[in-house]
Amino acid sequence: MTIKASSAHQRLRSHHQDQIACFAGKNHHISARHLIHKIHMPINPHTAYNQQIARCFNNIKAQGHPNPILIAAIPFDTTQNGTLNFYSDFDKTAPAIPHNHPSHIPTTLVHKKALVERQAFEHSVQLALNAMASDKIQKIVLSQATEYEFNQQHNPEHIFKTLVKQNPDAYNFLIPIEENQYIFGASPELLLSRQQQQVRSNPLAGSRPRSSSATQNSHSKTELYQSAKDRHEHQFVIDNIRHKLSSYCSQFSASETPEILTTSTMLHLSSVFQGQLKDNAPDALNLALHLHPTPAVCGTPTTTARQFILNHEGYNRHYYSGLNGWMDANGNGEWVVTIRNGLLNHNTIRLYAGAGIVAGSDAATEWLETEAKMQTMLNVFQQQ
Repeated sequence: MTIKASSAHQRLRSHHQDQIACFAGKNHHISARHLIHKIHMPINPHTAYNQQIARCFNNIKAQGHPNPILIAAIPFDTTQNGTLNFYSDFDKTAPAIPHNHPSHIPTTLVHKKALVERQAFEHSVQLALNAMASDKIQKIVLSQATEYEFNQQHNPEHIFKTLVKQNPDAYNFLIPIEENQYIFGASPELLLSRQQQQVRSNPLAGSRPRSSSATQNSHSKTELYQSAKDRHEHQFVIDNIRHKLSSYCSQFSASETPEILTTSTMLHLSSVFQGQLKDNAPDALNLALHLHPTPAVCGTPTTTARQFILNHEGYNRHYYSGLNGWMDANGNGEWVVTIRNGLLNHNTIRLYAGAGIVAGSDAATEWLETEAKMQTMLNVFQQQ
């Protein structure tokens, strides 16, 4: 674990002044610039992260800042270090699409490197199907990643504004990780939000690529909604959310049947869970961690699927398919699944995408689904 902090508030503020964090939810946009503490540590039940979080909030308040905020990114594998950024204050405004901002960032691709080749991905899919045939597992989510090197360094705030303009209905985020590294993305999936005693989750599972043709989209929606394979995959996620959240609620409701959620590049089966929390319910981050990883990004049974991914996927996901979001000192906040995202490091961008594998999945089709999902991020840089 590493902790970056300083009692010399002004010096720290100057040093980190470029480490802006942004989170654009569907009801508000949050931005924070005055970074006070940055902590790198595992965020799991075996660490003392709750004490660290409480200590940081209390220290910032003691410095005369009554409204601090935590904006953080948690990895898929919570035994790895997550990044917790504590800011002295933040701006919370109504949603707004940036005006007079380019709808893409013109750039030239210098080099492209696949971290997972198609043949390796399809082999892993077949291994997953074999495990399902022997009843060891019911669903596994497998992913791939590609690294793009461009001819110029990108401004993180410009990337964020472009994301918001291209994906106004998504949860857009920009979060500093290490020096000169940011995760950014346009997640369609709300893992959990908490506002006072109200809790909400909007899980997604089951997808089709979105087309420029309205006729094709109508056909794809019908096919997706009627697909036994996709409805089966979706039900794993819904049952998991209901099982894990209902015990914290005095009353709750969940969608009887899924709807179709449309993003800039994809169509998803979508359900909503809403509840009234009991008085002793955990804060927003701990509730979100209780859900993570859902079958939508890992599989089921969770422990078996997670180990299969770590053994066979062929690269380190790190923040991809983890969670990111914000929480205030009162425990209110929003946490989304870290998908449709990238890792920015100077002029290098690493992009990720995954697909849910269940009995009946076709390896080639699942690869093409990951390629379609990656297009959300590629559109930012006008790489078609």
